[in-house]
Amino acid sequence: MRKSLYILIGIIVLLGALIAWFSRGGSDTVYKEAPVSKQSAAYEPEVLWPKSDEDKKIAGEASGVAVSSKGDIYYLHRGSSEYGGESLIKEPALIVIDGDTKKVKARWGKNIFASPHGLEIDHEDNVWITDIIQNKVYKFTADGRLQATFGDDYPFYMEPALRIRNVLHNFPTGITKYTFARPTDVTVMNDGSFVVSDGYRNRRIVKFGANGQFLWEKNNLGDRPGEFNLPHGISHDQKGNLYVADRNNARIQVFSQDGEFLNEWGQQELGRPFGVEVGDNGNVYVADGGNALYPKGGIGSHQILVVNQSGKIINRFGSWGSKDGELKIPHDIAVNQEGDIFVAELENHRLQMYKEK
Repeated sequence: MRKSLYILIGIIVLLGALIAWFSRGGSDTVYKEAPVSKQSAAYEPEVLWPKSDEDKKIAGEASGVAVSSKGDIYYLHRGSSEYGGESLIKEPALIVIDGDTKKVKARWGKNIFASPHGLEIDHEDNVWITDIIQNKVYKFTADGRLQATFGDDYPFYMEPALRIRNVLHNFPTGITKYTFARPTDVTVMNDGSFVVSDGYRNRRIVKFGANGQFLWEKNNLGDRPGEFNLPHGISHDQKGNLYVADRNNARIQVFSQDGEFLNEWGQQELGRPFGVEVGDNGNVYVADGGNALYPKGGIGSHQILVVNQSGKIINRFGSWGSKDGELKIPHDIAVNQEGDIFVAELENHRLQMYKEK
């Protein structure tokens, strides 16, 4: 009897030690006091899509926005689905708007995506989209023909193992370098290599060659330099330096094209970065999506920021609301050669343009 008791106590102690070991590390979500909202005299707002009643019926959660070399605006939304939806979206998820006329010129993407998230257009105008349910990165031509798919399929145990790791941060899953766990965004270099922010269940940015071969990754959960807590958006500048919207850490991190940590921007006025884009002028454009998706901390700031290469904020504007110029969870951001800013608003289900005056 006593021997059995000792064995039971030993098992309990061992389980406790294992749970403590697997739970070590981690990173708490950072909350900031929301800065006072501002309106900008430099930009004129306009809703680009949806405009018609028919389009409003199919418009879903705004996910991504990008601009092609011709100036056309590509807008990604989830139609009748939602974040984490598992059924294929029956509406055209990709809306293409003519850069000159601002009229819809194409729609594609029916029955392809389950929960599309990140959107990128490379220098050859190929369209890259991440899907957080299918755990894939897709590469399409400008008119929607699939060229390549990246990301290994899940083995049968992977999904429950990742769910356990959400709680026990160091629980072993056996996930490979080629397997994504809800990839949030992608940025593509001129040589065809690409970097993925693999953020909702992983905690990494990972670079691949043009043919999909693994090159390097930064893969640590935490809030120290080079660590991540939900890398949500990613972009690069002309030198190849990478800018990562480290969402739960409420900061932008900057890395070299080889993954070397260079800098971080976490000032209060920056809020909570969801999306990031580097413009042709070298400025960094940030979509601050606030705290509306978080269980505490209030609504937070919902704004657009323009930041220079040194991390100095040179313009910021926006406030919570649904009127033209107002924002509800700006999820992604893009900018054209003229300096006009395009914002995909998650909760307002729309694409908004801020035209530079």
